[in-house]
Amino acid sequence: MKCINMMFKKILFFGLVLFLFTNCSKRTESMIVGVWEVEDVGQSAWQIYDQATWTFFDNGRLEIYCDVNAVRDGLDVGEWKAFNRSIITPYIEISGYADGSMDGKWRVEKLTKKILVLNRVEFNDGETAGAFLRREFVKQ
Repeated sequence: MKCINMMFKKILFFGLVLFLFTNCSKRTESMIVGVWEVEDVGQSAWQIYDQATWTFFDNGRLEIYCDVNAVRDGLDVGEWKAFNRSIITPYIEISGYADGSMDGKWRVEKLTKKILVLNRVEFNDGETAGAFLRREFVKQ
């Protein structure tokens, strides 16, 4: 009886962990969808942040307009998806950019209805050297 009870607790625990991981990434996805304006945080001499926007679509499409690290004077298109490495910290993975400049795994540092802060912590191949990139956004 103790064995069955212990096994039931383990199944329940793993089911709860799986539910939390899935639920957190779905919540992150639903909150990120929309148009986000890049804030100038003094990281670049480029005076283009007043135009830069990232648009996250619920079908996984990502449009980056006038970002200094992507196409500075136009639109660049790729894909995104949310995932979790832990219960606490959500991530998004960006891929599909022609030159790979925005591709990578981005940690979601802050996400509210109006503010989004992302840090790229690694490239999609797992390399971390030179991967760091930060963006702060305000929702339009």
